[in-house]
Amino acid sequence: MHSASLTVIAMGDHDSLFKRAFSVPANAAGEIRSVLPPAVTERLDLSAIALEPASFVDAEMAHRHADLLFSVPLSGRRSYVYFLFEHQSDPDPLMAWRVLGYQQRIWEAVLRAEQDRQSLPPVITIVVHHGPGGWTTTRRMHDLVEGLDEIPELRRFVPDLELLVDDLAAADDETLRRRPLATFPKITLWLLRDGRQVATLLEHLAAWGAELERLARADPDHEDVRVVLRYILRVAGQTLHETVRQRITDAAPTLEEPMASSEEQLIERGIERGIERGIERGIKQGLETGLKQGMQRTLARLLRARFGELDSATEARIADAPADTLERWHERVLVATSTDDVFDGA
Repeated sequence: MHSASLTVIAMGDHDSLFKRAFSVPANAAGEIRSVLPPAVTERLDLSAIALEPASFVDAEMAHRHADLLFSVPLSGRRSYVYFLFEHQSDPDPLMAWRVLGYQQRIWEAVLRAEQDRQSLPPVITIVVHHGPGGWTTTRRMHDLVEGLDEIPELRRFVPDLELLVDDLAAADDETLRRRPLATFPKITLWLLRDGRQVATLLEHLAAWGAELERLARADPDHEDVRVVLRYILRVAGQTLHETVRQRITDAAPTLEEPMASSEEQLIERGIERGIERGIERGIKQGLETGLKQGMQRTLARLLRARFGELDSATEARIADAPADTLERWHERVLVATSTDDVFDGA
């Protein structure tokens, strides 16, 4: 469902974008510098930050797609601080409790790996929150425990922690652009902040034109650029696709060529998913504005692969067919023994 102000984009898109940007240790180091007090960061050797393997903690955390765990040496000491990166699209009232559980499992993993240890390393969880309303719930574990306000003497017997929340809704464009981050992770934070609402994305697009141009210059293969553009185009959907396309090229003219490639990749990905998961379901996941063209191209490709070159009459028939007919032909071509089997009965 799309409208001029709001679009629905899958959580997997947020996860993939976040992980692509912040699984790079240098980018994670920049985020740490952005959110931790200087008194802490100046004691860290962030030049030696390392991404820990997903299996380091346990199987459950290995399957949490967006979780990223880093180890950072303390300057001048043979010990580490562990940083767990989480991203949240909605405030979670129980997040402090969840984080306490994550920290417990990380400590267990450290003790398994270093069985002669008699102490525990600091574990800091950075929650990158990108919901439009900001983080509106508690950040402290003690706020979740009953009776602590009435009986303050209980507090020292109950574990506590405070969440480190990077609340993107509270950061304006200039604040994000000034962060000690490379261009791609800066743009990623902007997209996470504004990517739920097309109107908001359009409102702030011009402010990010120079960063988009800078990303294109720093990324000669345009891999990160295409990731950004595919994300934006998925947010735009069918209704505002052309508007968003024009606004992007107005703000960052050098993105016109990778834009065309990104559109093509969205169509192709939707088609491939359709073949794997069932043609009807997968085609709908393709870029909606190129749906019919993608269906026509794929049908022609499948027909050629199975029955050889197509004559002009067959190509014309494919070009003139409506979308629902193309879907039926897609289904038939997988089991047909001839082109007649595909087209008979239209």
